Amino acid sequence: MRFTYTLFVSYNDRPSKKVNGFSVKVHFLGTSSGCPSKQRNMSATAVSFDNTKAWVLIDCAEATQHALLHSELTLYHLEAICITHLHGDHCYGLPGLISSMALNARQAPLKLIAPRAVVQFVHSCFALTEVKLGFDLITIALEELTDKLSLNCCDIETIALQHRVPSVGYKLTEKCIPRKLKISKLQQDGIGSGGHYNLLQKGQDVEYQSQLLRSADYSFYSWRPRVAIICGDNEKPALLSQAIQGADLLVHEATFTAPDLHKVGFHTGHSDAKRIAQFAQTHLVPTLALTHFSVRYHGEGMLEPLIDEAAKYFGGELVIAHDGLVIDIPNQKQFDGD
Repeated sequence: MRFTYTLFVSYNDRPSKKVNGFSVKVHFLGTSSGCPSKQRNMSATAVSFDNTKAWVLIDCAEATQHALLHSELTLYHLEAICITHLHGDHCYGLPGLISSMALNARQAPLKLIAPRAVVQFVHSCFALTEVKLGFDLITIALEELTDKLSLNCCDIETIALQHRVPSVGYKLTEKCIPRKLKISKLQQDGIGSGGHYNLLQKGQDVEYQSQLLRSADYSFYSWRPRVAIICGDNEKPALLSQAIQGADLLVHEATFTAPDLHKVGFHTGHSDAKRIAQFAQTHLVPTLALTHFSVRYHGEGMLEPLIDEAAKYFGGELVIAHDGLVIDIPNQKQFDGD
């Protein structure tokens, strides 16, 4: 079992797991449940894509914009904010963060995908405090989102979860992967080099000597798209069973240990470390990152029971998230095309 665990130490100081090619990184900006502690802010996770420089923010708790000041991310390249559910520890940072973009003269449109009530909350804050945005805030209510959402950096799908209020997970699939040419096939088919090679490599079909050349026939992606699933609060991991197939990373809450959840009560609508670890093991998830820890575990050594519980049931790469942690999702090389 490969096991990653650091407490209150920046992952940027550790050797990177990046492999050849553009990196896809997951940035943990807030890893606490309900309320903050001295070491942990509340829920906020970012996914960045080097190939486009764009990034997506999943949840935006109070003080998320302050956490961003300690990261390598810039609001200039933020393409979309996705809110998993309407509880305040996942959305109270929205008005301040978006207002700061306006103060910094942002002009590019920003997408906000969130429950309808959260969209209304943001608009009400702006109206009451007379905030004027100098850019288009494109709001998409979760209740109305039925199809995959295509961004410049990735495709986004939602997964219905189970909590005290409607909650979702976001499945992010990498886009804009460089293509490589099938040189042997081109030569075999008698297609000489020229400007059409460049177009085929860019994914465009071209006409060559009165013959249509399809990019899909003569080029291939350098690696398969990387997939990350970032979940909101969820007491039923089994709801992820279909979406998890082929995912490289699952980020999921582990608010309690199993014994503590029994004491607190299942009415909270949360998962314990054992439950999500067993699910990840059953579905052979390569990397499981746990987050959203109850404040009862904040402090030196307090997470040890939760860590031990997860490690007992999951044999893949286990990551115990903390604020400031950044991990790379390695790319998996495709066939060479020849």
